[in-house]
Amino acid sequence: MGGSPSTEKNTSKTMATTTSNNSRKRVATAKQLSSIEALVGSGDLERAVATLVLVFYTSERDGRLSRAGVRDLLLTHFQAFTRGQEMKPRYKEIFGELEADGEKKIALEDFLLFIISLTVTSDLLPNIHRAAL
Repeated sequence: MGGSPSTEKNTSKTMATTTSNNSRKRVATAKQLSSIEALVGSGDLERAVATLVLVFYTSERDGRLSRAGVRDLLLTHFQAFTRGQEMKPRYKEIFGELEADGEKKIALEDFLLFIISLTVTSDLLPNIHRAAL
């Protein structure tokens, strides 16, 4: 990494902790999904949507999440879709909306619209399309 050995060691610890925390959240989400009887035997699309809803409601229990919370959630749990997109006008527009009035709360529907908007503007989308062919 180019830093001192102690800096590199601390960075590695932080990355390991972050990875460990993300793994725990994935396990928790998988357990939550498996506890929903209506999803037993469901398809990939149904589980994907249920996962989005669980992530939203796990982040904020009252059914609304602050714009700043959505921004943080997207930057930490949607990295494959947001990485490298910072210069795109639509990305700037989406994150500009989230940064303006960061305490304003949004509902699940708006959260899902942010997810869809970031997905269709992501450079990852063509890779996913090619994998489907």
